[in-house]
Amino acid sequence: MALTLGGCGSTPTLPLPPPVASVSAPNLQGLVRVEGQANEDAFVTVFNEDTNDGAIRRAEPDGHYAIDIAAEVGDRLVIWQELDGVPGERSTQTVPGLAP
Repeated sequence: MALTLGGCGSTPTLPLPPPVASVSAPNLQGLVRVEGQANEDAFVTVFNEDTNDGAIRRAEPDGHYAIDIAAEVGDRLVIWQELDGVPGERSTQTVPGLAP
Protein backbone atom coordinates (compact mmCIF):
# COMPACT_ATOMS: atom_id res chain seq x y z
CA MET A 1 0.00 0.00 0.00
CA ALA A 2 2.81 2.43 0.83
CA LEU A 3 4.38 1.82 -2.58
CA THR A 4 1.15 2.63 -4.35
CA LEU A 5 0.60 5.86 -2.45
CA GLY A 6 4.23 6.93 -2.77
CA GLY A 7 3.89 7.58 -6.49
CA CYS A 8 0.67 9.59 -6.25
CA GLY A 9 2.35 12.83 -5.28
CA SER A 10 4.82 12.90 -8.14
CA THR A 11 4.16 15.16 -11.09
CA PRO A 12 4.08 13.31 -14.42
CA THR A 13 6.83 14.19 -16.88
CA LEU A 14 5.39 15.51 -20.11
CA PRO A 15 7.14 14.38 -23.27
CA LEU A 16 8.76 16.97 -25.48
CA PRO A 17 6.64 17.71 -28.53
CA PRO A 18 8.21 17.09 -31.93
CA PRO A 19 9.90 20.16 -33.36
CA VAL A 20 8.02 22.26 -35.88
CA ALA A 21 9.51 21.32 -39.24
CA SER A 22 9.19 22.10 -42.92
CA VAL A 23 10.83 19.89 -45.55
CA SER A 24 11.98 21.16 -48.94
CA ALA A 25 12.03 19.27 -52.21
CA PRO A 26 15.44 17.78 -53.10
CA ASN A 27 17.95 20.16 -54.67
CA LEU A 28 20.32 19.30 -57.54
CA GLN A 29 22.74 17.68 -55.08
CA GLY A 30 20.00 15.37 -53.75
CA LEU A 31 19.70 17.17 -50.41
CA VAL A 32 16.56 18.36 -48.67
CA ARG A 33 16.47 21.04 -46.01
CA VAL A 34 14.54 20.37 -42.83
CA GLU A 35 14.14 23.52 -40.77
CA GLY A 36 11.92 25.00 -38.14
CA GLN A 37 11.62 25.59 -34.41
CA ALA A 38 12.54 23.39 -31.45
CA ASN A 39 13.27 24.02 -27.80
CA GLU A 40 16.26 26.29 -27.39
CA ASP A 41 19.58 24.37 -27.45
CA ALA A 42 17.80 21.03 -28.01
CA PHE A 43 19.41 18.43 -30.25
CA VAL A 44 17.23 17.91 -33.34
CA THR A 45 17.50 14.60 -35.21
CA VAL A 46 16.31 13.86 -38.75
CA PHE A 47 16.39 10.19 -39.78
CA ASN A 48 15.66 9.03 -43.32
CA GLU A 49 13.87 5.67 -42.97
CA ASP A 50 14.43 4.84 -46.64
CA THR A 51 18.24 5.28 -46.63
CA ASN A 52 18.93 4.59 -42.92
CA ASP A 53 20.92 7.84 -42.73
CA GLY A 54 20.43 10.63 -40.25
CA ALA A 55 21.75 13.97 -39.08
CA ILE A 56 21.77 15.75 -35.73
CA ARG A 57 22.12 19.48 -35.07
CA ARG A 58 21.70 21.63 -31.98
CA ALA A 59 18.97 24.27 -32.19
CA GLU A 60 20.09 27.85 -31.80
CA PRO A 61 19.31 29.80 -28.60
CA ASP A 62 16.13 31.11 -30.28
CA GLY A 63 15.11 27.53 -31.17
CA HIS A 64 15.73 27.76 -34.94
CA TYR A 65 17.44 24.82 -36.63
CA ALA A 66 18.26 23.80 -40.22
CA ILE A 67 19.47 20.36 -41.31
CA ASP A 68 20.43 19.26 -44.81
CA ILE A 69 20.10 15.52 -45.47
CA ALA A 70 20.22 13.29 -48.55
CA ALA A 71 16.72 12.26 -49.61
CA GLU A 72 14.54 11.65 -52.64
CA VAL A 73 10.92 12.56 -53.32
CA GLY A 74 8.71 10.22 -51.30
CA ASP A 75 11.33 9.33 -48.66
CA ARG A 76 10.01 9.24 -45.09
CA LEU A 77 11.84 11.46 -42.59
CA VAL A 78 11.43 10.98 -38.85
CA ILE A 79 12.10 14.16 -36.85
CA TRP A 80 12.47 14.61 -33.10
CA GLN A 81 14.25 16.70 -30.49
CA GLU A 82 16.14 15.77 -27.34
CA LEU A 83 16.80 18.06 -24.41
CA ASP A 84 18.87 17.21 -21.32
CA GLY A 85 18.85 13.54 -22.31
CA VAL A 86 15.06 13.39 -22.61
CA PRO A 87 13.91 12.38 -26.12
CA GLY A 88 10.73 13.89 -27.48
CA GLU A 89 7.85 12.64 -29.52
CA ARG A 90 8.57 11.86 -33.16
CA SER A 91 6.88 13.15 -36.27
CA THR A 92 7.13 11.74 -39.78
CA GLN A 93 7.13 13.77 -42.97
CA THR A 94 7.35 12.69 -46.58
CA VAL A 95 9.80 14.51 -48.86
CA PRO A 96 7.74 16.55 -51.35
CA GLY A 97 8.36 17.03 -55.05
CA LEU A 98 8.85 20.39 -56.70
CA ALA A 99 5.80 22.62 -56.75
CA PRO A 100 4.32 23.08 -60.26
